[in-house]
Amino acid sequence: LPSEAGDDLLQRLRLVLAGEYEVEQELARGGMAIVYRATEVGLGRVVALKVLPPDLGLTPRAVERFKREARMVAELDHPNIIPVFRVGQSGTILYIVMKFVEGLALDAILEAQGALPVHTVLYVLRGATRALAYAHECGIVHRDIKGGNLLVDRDGRVLVSDFGVALRAADITLTVDGAVIGTPPFMSPEQCAGRRAGPQSDQYSLGIVAFQMLTGSVPFHADSLAGIMQHHFFTPVPDIGLVRDDAPEALTRILRRVLSKEAADRFPTTGEMLAAIEAIPFSDADRRESERILQQLTQGDAVARVSTRSLPALPETPTLAMNLQRAPRSRGYRLIVRGGGLAAAGLLAGAAVLWVGRASHRRGAMDPETVHPSPPPAPPAALGPSPQQAPSSRAAPGGSGRLRMLTSPPDAEISVDSRRVGVGAVFDVAITAGARRLRVRAPGYETFDTTIVIPAGGTVSLGRVALRTRGGGT
Repeated sequence: LPSEAGDDLLQRLRLVLAGEYEVEQELARGGMAIVYRATEVGLGRVVALKVLPPDLGLTPRAVERFKREARMVAELDHPNIIPVFRVGQSGTILYIVMKFVEGLALDAILEAQGALPVHTVLYVLRGATRALAYAHECGIVHRDIKGGNLLVDRDGRVLVSDFGVALRAADITLTVDGAVIGTPPFMSPEQCAGRRAGPQSDQYSLGIVAFQMLTGSVPFHADSLAGIMQHHFFTPVPDIGLVRDDAPEALTRILRRVLSKEAADRFPTTGEMLAAIEAIPFSDADRRESERILQQLTQGDAVARVSTRSLPALPETPTLAMNLQRAPRSRGYRLIVRGGGLAAAGLLAGAAVLWVGRASHRRGAMDPETVHPSPPPAPPAALGPSPQQAPSSRAAPGGSGRLRMLTSPPDAEISVDSRRVGVGAVFDVAITAGARRLRVRAPGYETFDTTIVIPAGGTVSLGRVALRTRGGGT
């Protein structure tokens, strides 16, 4: 949110909350909310006032759900969760009154300090996971776990903030310049796909935070939101052992599990995740030393830095730009690959074969400046049918595979065999194995229409599919 919006909102808050709260100053701001320091007039206590500005464009249904979930959060009572005192609305302004915590957010600590000692990482993880396990048992999912929502108070205690107030994409009317829902470096693959975020999504996000505490960096970086999302979908998390030698195998094993691409491969419950973390040796001396280090860091005092090696370079995120151009001699469509070859997009030999275009035994020439490399020739008998015909559904009995892809534009409809399977992204949809007709379409864009082969027990990963605008380039 721009600072001008915050200044205007501050003045409005002081007017509408006069007599109840003395709104003093801005503490922090993000893409979804602004946090102010305020004093509750009746009790004289200092509170944190989190405000969702009216220009966020919430739907009435989203407002009601927000207030309902926030009231549920207000009933949570756990030593590692920041208490919520009140949920309020004044006109189009929604706000939450929370306990004011003297301390620092974990992301500020990591930005200044870098990687933390293993016992301190375990200390933070134990506190945060206890909070999550308790909340999940109460039916509340956080949806935005990150260092900025893990606070460390002056006593070194870890506190989770903003439970239940992370909004879903469907709740937002995007402004002209758009909005980012969630925090991309910490979002689970299913969140990137716009699917429901459950307890396993919080596990994944906390795993990213743990990776950051151990290495000093989040695992996935890219120049764009789409690039980060593609890494969450397709790129294996780097091996922590390549960065530092002292990470316990039991801890790295837990992180590998919670950072699985499939939610079903993570812990069935966060209570089980907590039990696994608490099974790692952690003495009273470790606890005292961790508290001492965190107390010093929250007060701005220096502590010894942890030496780490650099993370390995990430593979380039592939973009499949589906330019539906007429191939010169084949009277069919062709596939133009930008930003990486088909192998980089996950179309590896033995995993899947992508056959593009209308039925033809003759392939048109591919533009060498925009296609690298060309896909392997498909056997003539296996070429896809014409777009007017449904593809053959020959498959191994009972076999199925999965399709993963993102689209540009993000509102493109994805269908397989005329069945709509997603909008903007497909992550974990099961598809009957065999030749399947894939269509991607959006208003104002050329429709991409092709045949893919879904291998039984395998996954076809297409990366990002970019449609070509009608009458122009991509």
